[in-house]
Amino acid sequence: MTKDSERMPPCPKIVQGQQCLTSEQEEYARQFTQERITRMLTPTAIDEQEAEMHLREAYRVAGFHPPDTIRWFDSPIPFVLACVMDNNEWKYIVGNMHQNVRSSVMNDLLGSVNKNVWASVYKSMENSMMTGLGQILWQIADIAWDSMDAHIGNLRTFAQGGKKASLSFTPLLFSGNTAPFRDLIQQIRQSSNRGKSIWANIDPREREGVGEYVHDLTQASVCAYYDACWHAFYRFFHEVFQENALIHWASFNEMVSGFRLGSKEAWLVRKPILLERDEQSRLHHASGRCVAYRDGWGFFAWHGVHVPEKLIVHPEAITKEDWMHASDAVRLVIQERLSDDRFVEMLGGKWIDKGVQGKLIAVCIDEDDPECVVHYVQVQDASTQQRHFLRVPFWINRADEAVAWASDPDNRDY
Repeated sequence: MTKDSERMPPCPKIVQGQQCLTSEQEEYARQFTQERITRMLTPTAIDEQEAEMHLREAYRVAGFHPPDTIRWFDSPIPFVLACVMDNNEWKYIVGNMHQNVRSSVMNDLLGSVNKNVWASVYKSMENSMMTGLGQILWQIADIAWDSMDAHIGNLRTFAQGGKKASLSFTPLLFSGNTAPFRDLIQQIRQSSNRGKSIWANIDPREREGVGEYVHDLTQASVCAYYDACWHAFYRFFHEVFQENALIHWASFNEMVSGFRLGSKEAWLVRKPILLERDEQSRLHHASGRCVAYRDGWGFFAWHGVHVPEKLIVHPEAITKEDWMHASDAVRLVIQERLSDDRFVEMLGGKWIDKGVQGKLIAVCIDEDDPECVVHYVQVQDASTQQRHFLRVPFWINRADEAVAWASDPDNRDY
């Protein structure tokens, strides 16, 4: 058992037949949730032998022989690339572990705990867990996906039409039936002409499947953050009601970033060595990387927005070209990082009017055509007090008129 699982909770235990949580139990449920979030997001060194011990016990509890080989990876990138390069037949057991252990524990609890107690614990945890972990999970996974796209090329194009996919692992990762894609992945792996698209010899009808497969592997590299939500729920009952068989799986889950569990091998991704957040639990660091893994892979973010390194380390070096190619979210960060005058200077713009509620600037977006001008109005967000520049029609030349136009909900997508 873990040290956490052996401790006595600072509240009376739930008893069979209890109709609802006591105030002390409700308070502890909230405290427990924050403890689990902190434990999952704290980038402290872990005892890998202990993590492997919990994993082996989780296998045994689920009725499986522990894996012969446990392999650790320093970040999501080498993990996914190794999965793509791997020729071995995998028999995945995660689906069976869910069926053999999680479902069994759930049914036992449903038969022993009043539905109001169950619902109260779930309500106490759900929002906090998803707010604290959900957005971080998505950001790490999506940026890892971008990095994989750069390594292999055009993956995002061939996964769900280029749209961000939902977090739902395909049956491939549960059944181990990767045979349909093995030959295709072999073509990718053996492609030697990097000047030519590695997808050129793959049937267009099959490209989406390969993209989806690699996408799911990328999600698996950070799946522990997603699984932490339901693990915390059952772990609470382990402490406050009665011990259950999920404790080793839950303890292991808090010690890794993601995993690929097979009958003979288990591949594990180490947690990042740096993970910085702001007061709202969004990924953020004002002067460096907000997430960094042991092998050096990581990224920069400003209050939850993934941004280029230059915008954090050398904001004074941001150029008009950077602005023109940035997403709307990154453009807002650029505005926030630069002073008003520096921002206008960077765009090569000029102030054309100052009103009661804002200022209006004109920006030439084509150096070869001086008449190709767009207008931006500076407004202040009432909720955050941040000032932003919003594009308005070129025929508006008065600042207050531009503010009124930009405030109309019908014009938000302009």
